Amino acid sequence: MEAFIEEILADIDWRVSELATIKTIPTKYSFRDDHKKLHLKYSVTAIYSVWEGYIKNTFTLYSNHLNTLSISRYQISTSLLTHKLDSECNFNNPRTAFKSKKKLVKLIENIFEDTITLKPIIPTESNVNFKVLNKILERFSIKSVSISYENGLNKLLQFRNMIAHGENALSVNITHVTEFISLIEQLMLDIVINIEYCYKIKTYLK
Repeated sequence: MEAFIEEILADIDWRVSELATIKTIPTKYSFRDDHKKLHLKYSVTAIYSVWEGYIKNTFTLYSNHLNTLSISRYQISTSLLTHKLDSECNFNNPRTAFKSKKKLVKLIENIFEDTITLKPIIPTESNVNFKVLNKILERFSIKSVSISYENGLNKLLQFRNMIAHGENALSVNITHVTEFISLIEQLMLDIVINIEYCYKIKTYLK
């Protein structure tokens, strides 16, 4: 097993432990009902932070590992090359001024060295729902996750965003917390399985 896969698996173990603690704290310390309700509500944002942290850490580890392979710009997959350019050049910037366009060309010129080095920039958009997750996987030439995750992951993001924006009407119970934790645990494992498989068949190359 590659060392970077072992690092990802170790990170998953730590995150599973964190999620278990989030879930069991109210029972372990015999929270009052009102305190338990408050803890359950804000557990959703904690669960999301564990999830987004996993995505950032996993693809940083993968980027760093790919850098050790000294892949040339003629060999690297088009998706990864596009990811590198987009990360450093910000293609979303319209650059209407010619001066800005010249600056972009100069930047691209400097980026195109014989060996491609990926910066650990992961575009999570602070909102890693199903669509964003598969966009990240596509950037790294990794197989997308099953459509069966779409509703659950989008539900987690809906709850998280409502809570983060001060929504008071939302009711969160232990069933929600258990559902979200189970979802994230399974997703983390499926993602590392896909990464290991795609690495073995060298999808990082053209």
